[in-house]
Amino acid sequence: MTSLSTFNFFVSCAKGLEYLLEQELLGFGVTLVKTSPAGVVVTGNQADMMRICLNSRLASRVLLELGETRQATREGVYELAKSVQWSDYLDPGKTYWISAFGSWGDIRHSRFGAQVVKDAVNDYFRDRQQEIPVIEKDTAAQSLQLNIGKTITLGVDVTGRSLHQRGYRREGEAAPLKETLAAALLMRAGWPEHCGTHGMFLDPMCGSGTLAIEAALMALDIAPGLISPQFAFFKAPWFDKESWVKELGAAQERAVLGKRRWSGVIAGNDLNPNTIRSAKRNLARAGVDRWVQLTQGDAVKVTAVTPPDPQEADDENVFKLLLTNPPYGERLGQELELRGLYQNLGRQLKREFHGWKAGVFTSSADLARELGVRANKQYKLFNGKLPTTLYLFDVYTQNLPSHDAALEQGEKRVFSEQAQMFANRLSKNLKKRRKWAARENLEAYRIYDADMPEYAVAVDWYHGAVCIQEYAPPKSIDENKAHQRLLDVLEVVPEVCGVPKSAVFLKQRKRQKGVDQYGKVDRAGRELSVMEHGCRFWVNLSDYLDTGLFLDHRPMRYWIQKHAKGKRFLNLFCYTGSASVHAAYGGAASTTSVDLSQTYLSWAERNFVLNHLAGKPHRFVRANVMEWLEQEKGKGLYDLIFLDPPTFSNSKKMESVLDIQRDHVSMIQMAMDLLADDGVLIFSNNYRRFKLDSQIEQKFQVEDKSRESLPEDFERNQRIHQCWFIRHSR
Repeated sequence: MTSLSTFNFFVSCAKGLEYLLEQELLGFGVTLVKTSPAGVVVTGNQADMMRICLNSRLASRVLLELGETRQATREGVYELAKSVQWSDYLDPGKTYWISAFGSWGDIRHSRFGAQVVKDAVNDYFRDRQQEIPVIEKDTAAQSLQLNIGKTITLGVDVTGRSLHQRGYRREGEAAPLKETLAAALLMRAGWPEHCGTHGMFLDPMCGSGTLAIEAALMALDIAPGLISPQFAFFKAPWFDKESWVKELGAAQERAVLGKRRWSGVIAGNDLNPNTIRSAKRNLARAGVDRWVQLTQGDAVKVTAVTPPDPQEADDENVFKLLLTNPPYGERLGQELELRGLYQNLGRQLKREFHGWKAGVFTSSADLARELGVRANKQYKLFNGKLPTTLYLFDVYTQNLPSHDAALEQGEKRVFSEQAQMFANRLSKNLKKRRKWAARENLEAYRIYDADMPEYAVAVDWYHGAVCIQEYAPPKSIDENKAHQRLLDVLEVVPEVCGVPKSAVFLKQRKRQKGVDQYGKVDRAGRELSVMEHGCRFWVNLSDYLDTGLFLDHRPMRYWIQKHAKGKRFLNLFCYTGSASVHAAYGGAASTTSVDLSQTYLSWAERNFVLNHLAGKPHRFVRANVMEWLEQEKGKGLYDLIFLDPPTFSNSKKMESVLDIQRDHVSMIQMAMDLLADDGVLIFSNNYRRFKLDSQIEQKFQVEDKSRESLPEDFERNQRIHQCWFIRHSR
């Protein structure tokens, strides 16, 4: 191979960047052969290849193509590899590595394909009585690449490392945006084309500074390969040092001129001081720290950067670009929390960036809409495997919805027609429930219970905070519509209830499996106490799907309080012990609370402390309820027993699975063995298809209390639980 030889090079790139890469490569003077979903094939000589490695802002790797075959057999791959003049590409006795990808036909495993290539290489050097090159991954002087598919291609990786690794970001550093993708965003936004010598750039959420650094490299005409020029072709037998020196010199000269000409402003901002420190180190390693300003502050309060010449701030001929990659949350709970950030960012664009072009890169169309600015262009891209979109805006006052200005002045938000109907219903319910709750001395109650089919959620009030629960929608419901309705709910609830968005908690309840029956949610740390008929309880609105207080059982707890005086009270599957607290508050002689979860037993003890009820008469037992009932037979009796088991349980601490429909007969029988002759067992469960076995009705005196046990705020959900009073027959 000589410096004048012409070869095909496959230039790979991230998905979605192929067209941009094609245009960039044509600018390097190479001949385009074809564009594929994975990259672009071009024809050029050694100098062209070096120019691509040194200057491309979009390429991932460059492969010098050695040949291809459509015979997906061992023989086909062997003949492909054997036909190569390996002495042009590998030094005898030196190290190399073969990376293989894919499978096709008889080549069912990539490593098998690599082994066949190795055999051909060994035979090539053996036939010439030369020392065979050594396979060694970590110290490989050269790397071959075998791509196995309908067409099998073999090539030499001339880059060594991925070209997105410019060298200014250290290994292990968080990288939400690859350098090549950042460059693509800037190109789509028009930065390299229009920035000229005095453009203005700002990333208000710059993180480690990738967008700002890539913007500076473009503005100063610094080839990305200049930062840390380390390429595999340096060690190749065919390396033409003269061509390299020429290409390197040309790139260095452009950078010198670019720095000399530049008089614009490039800036980055981030709220996190540690991130800013990291960005400063990256700027220094990239050699652009003199040309990039960094500030620490809130992105939604950042203002337009000031150019050296103040007159340029309003000059329409000066290209001004705000481009950012804000957090966009891959889970719904995260996305909902980010809505305020996007709304405030949109308002700040309107207030401070009139006449600017803005670009926001996000995977969430819903969050993009929260900006309140109409995008004039959208580009579909991928951040890794995540589908994402670059939204581009020309920021003018008329681009923002008219209601936004009113909102800033403190007026109520204008909702969609359907969302307004939900708001009206919620407001009506809240007014009614507040009066009722005040009479009942309640601080936690339900204010909406899927009153409208379109908004199938439950909304519960917890003394200044709101908990929203949603079951996963049926498969027949369009996922996007369900998602949008939930977003409506999250917008309406704080407005109607008069609480900040930070006091609204979303819990999505799906069909539970195994240990998921008390699954955890994303946000952590919100706990408060609420009053119920004279008792106070700790509720946790953030860490679990259940809050620690089942509101639908309120009437039964109150009944227990009024009938517990002087009684021995037993609470089985006690959860957080709320029924036990009511019994103790009502004057019970003793309470025993049994549960397998130490988390909930500790919670129950804290509830007793909160009500100044802690003491010897009140026991907390960690045990498998079924086993405990067997062990307690004959040891003592209870006057009042509350038995509210889960529908099923298969905790790791249990040897068997509890199924309430299957096991309730034996469970009730064992509980009745501990019930005093004139005592009452309150049996309840929330399994909607539950049927009480006739054996229980034949053996004991059974009274259905399901309807009486439902509170007023659950009147719409008659099947939320079933409840019976069970006594010994007389």
